[in-house]
Amino acid sequence: MFDSFAGTIHGPRGNWFTLAMMQMNTITLSLFVVLDCFCCNVAIAQDWPQAAGPHGDWSTRTEAEVPSSFNVATGDNVLWTRTMEESGQSGIVVWNDRLFLTILEPCKSESDDPKENRTSSIRALCLDASSGETVWEYGIDSAVETGYMGGFSDLTSPSPITDGEFVWFTNAGGKLVCLDWQGKFVWERSWRSENEILKPEKAFPFNKQFEPFIVDDTLVHAEPYEGDDADRQAGWHYLYGLEKKTGKEKWISQDSITQYNTPGYSFDAIGKPSVLIGRGGYHDVPESPSGYSMIDLANGKRIWKTVLDGEGDTALSNACFNKDFAVWISEDDNRLTVLNSSSGKIQKTIDLRSNVDLRVYNQVLGRYVLRENFDLTALPKSSIFPAWYTNIIADNHLYFMCFNDDLKQPLMKRWRDLLPVHCFARVNLITGKVEIMEVPVHFNDRGDYLWNEELKTTGLNSKGLDLISDVRSKRDGWWWCFNGNPIKVNDTLFFTTMIGNCYAFKTNTKHFDESAFVALNPLGPRGETWSMNTPTFADGKLFHRTSKKLICVGKP
Repeated sequence: MFDSFAGTIHGPRGNWFTLAMMQMNTITLSLFVVLDCFCCNVAIAQDWPQAAGPHGDWSTRTEAEVPSSFNVATGDNVLWTRTMEESGQSGIVVWNDRLFLTILEPCKSESDDPKENRTSSIRALCLDASSGETVWEYGIDSAVETGYMGGFSDLTSPSPITDGEFVWFTNAGGKLVCLDWQGKFVWERSWRSENEILKPEKAFPFNKQFEPFIVDDTLVHAEPYEGDDADRQAGWHYLYGLEKKTGKEKWISQDSITQYNTPGYSFDAIGKPSVLIGRGGYHDVPESPSGYSMIDLANGKRIWKTVLDGEGDTALSNACFNKDFAVWISEDDNRLTVLNSSSGKIQKTIDLRSNVDLRVYNQVLGRYVLRENFDLTALPKSSIFPAWYTNIIADNHLYFMCFNDDLKQPLMKRWRDLLPVHCFARVNLITGKVEIMEVPVHFNDRGDYLWNEELKTTGLNSKGLDLISDVRSKRDGWWWCFNGNPIKVNDTLFFTTMIGNCYAFKTNTKHFDESAFVALNPLGPRGETWSMNTPTFADGKLFHRTSKKLICVGKP
């Protein structure tokens, strides 16, 4: 249209006008292309293709309303639930109108005897995202058995991943399977567990921590090395870069990763696609020395390596980092080591007990009481450290759930008014300021918050069988278990405890106080709910799961 109109103008001004109209036409076309690409990116951002979300940092941003307050027990803001055939721990992957997750092979026994209730198989599920109904399922066997509802891991612990064309599922007993969109077999890959190589008498999958992910056409997986390369140790775990459509090995990481570590990756934090991995942990994990390595996701080569091999230095955490910082957690001496994420050089250490702003809820006054610049070392045996896998960085703050086992001892209970057991914390990675806030543990029978009480739960599956074999799995999630990883949606953080509570916090508040605490969201009735799951957000909805149910949360 512009060219036809411009062609009727003659002389120098006509030529200028013609050129201007042509340029305007080009700009208009470019604008449409940009808007079209923007709309495509918005659509893609509504998916949650893997455990750590669309960006690999357990976060996403959306224009949709975020359902930060809900109650599955009462049905508030719950769109639908589905009773699951068996328990499971994997994350829930979402792509358009489909959900993907795994469950253990349903228990066939009618007995609660843990010795009779073990399995080596899982089921990969594809479900309708609008209803939870089954689209297809696929069974995956392995060579290793596990019990049901373990407070640390089971065969279903690794989450699926998808690119909208294929779906990859992991049985932590030693098998990775690629299926197409209709659930048809494409390829599979098997490996022996690290324990089978080094300790045959203790062959069990301790793989709760690693979550596979995709970068371009490369699927990144963690497996024990079985080759004879002199630069790698047989039996140690390494990252494997696999061709996603064939399973063919592209590279093996230069440095090892302990099976206890959950790596975080980024496309732009240090100028290239990279992943942070850690070494160190309990049960004599072989990978050493303790510390972090930044790995180039293009070829598996080391970008930098930092040794942090002191007492209490373990990699039982999410290896989270941003463009400025990476954070290493030391359990025994209650400190954080802050590293430069570009070089791995240590910048500072932060003591989690000194100079703390502590907010404790006073039940008599009915409000929080602030103890500003409080020194926790004044309390006998005070020990605050981030609960395993609950750490996440948001806006240069590290957030985490607190573990403090000493205060659970009978002689220490009198100190709980000063330092309660049930707390979350925020640490400013620039200033080093530590803020700790007590949170309620559940709702009482009147519907009010319940504070400062230790609770227990049952591990009932949908058949009513209590299949838990480890009594630690019946605790409330505030000590000695691996809770689900937290996620961030816009400015809201979601943390889930083993007892089935999903806490929501705001990250854009000046202080970590009652203004930051959004809601405690039960995933089911008190004492009858069990979850080891990470929530998933997609298309304005929050998806979650317990040992009994799959849950879709959103505004009705």
